[in-house]
Amino acid sequence: MISGDMTVGRLLDEHPELVEVLIRYHPHFKCLKKTLLRKVMGPRVTVAFAARVAGVPADDLLATLRRAAGETAPQPETPHPGAPQPETPHPGAPHPGAPHPGAPHPSLSPEGRGVQKSPEGRGNTIPSPFQGEGQGEGPKPAALAAVPAARQVHLDVREDIRRGLDPFARIMGAVKALDASQVLVLQAPFEPAPLYDVLGKRGFSHWTERRADDDWSVWFYREAGGGASAQARGQGVPGASAGLPTRLLDVRGLEPPEPMVKILEALERLAPGELLEVLHERRPMLLYPQLDERGFLHETDEVEHGVTRIRIRRGEPPR
Repeated sequence: MISGDMTVGRLLDEHPELVEVLIRYHPHFKCLKKTLLRKVMGPRVTVAFAARVAGVPADDLLATLRRAAGETAPQPETPHPGAPQPETPHPGAPHPGAPHPGAPHPSLSPEGRGVQKSPEGRGNTIPSPFQGEGQGEGPKPAALAAVPAARQVHLDVREDIRRGLDPFARIMGAVKALDASQVLVLQAPFEPAPLYDVLGKRGFSHWTERRADDDWSVWFYREAGGGASAQARGQGVPGASAGLPTRLLDVRGLEPPEPMVKILEALERLAPGELLEVLHERRPMLLYPQLDERGFLHETDEVEHGVTRIRIRRGEPPR
């Protein structure tokens, strides 16, 4: 059964025809027609996140996907024969809980525009896609209100997304270039919720503001005393890799995102105690958060002009 926590990658592996359903909800999903991009993006986004991108309730998207896939909704349990039966309403009487004729759908009414629980499970709240314009995660934090314009790095990816391009590499490049005193102000046509977890693992907090249906502004910043980023913590290969059996993978000359796909496939076959040495044309900014999420240790150095080496091994299992 299709569920909200199912990844889009798994959804389309099992039901490839549903990509057209997603595209009808939001044109950004056209990128999922490209097999390699689907392989990179699919595991990062759940169906519930896809609903937020499309600006619709997750239940509505789930119902549409299930119908298109030929799945039937779960049937309610049959009550015990001795259990009291619900009272049959008078013909023509409104169904209990149904809105008054002419009233807006509950999800669009003021009462239905509250906040949703964060899917990351951290207990904070995030704005519903149906909140009013200009609303965000409460007042702007004092730490952000005091940031001068000179320390704000603005990145607008709305046009990239409208053209069907994946802006993830641009975003991660901007994040890497930030110094300790700067904040990233990202402008997108929808709430970029998957980034919250990716950048949260790198030590960033965020504050989100919805200015219009297609204009979201998210500030990513480091809390005072937040410590090292996940990328810095991930670079734990030096010294520990000496003498390890090494696999060599050369991805130079390949078109993106094929280098990442080949690297991730090689890592699936990498045994504990082995080292994967990748030769690349540049620093693969899109790859680093994928390695961090999977618990791999890595280091990058430039061997010569146009040749970048990334050495990767599995992290130690928790004791």
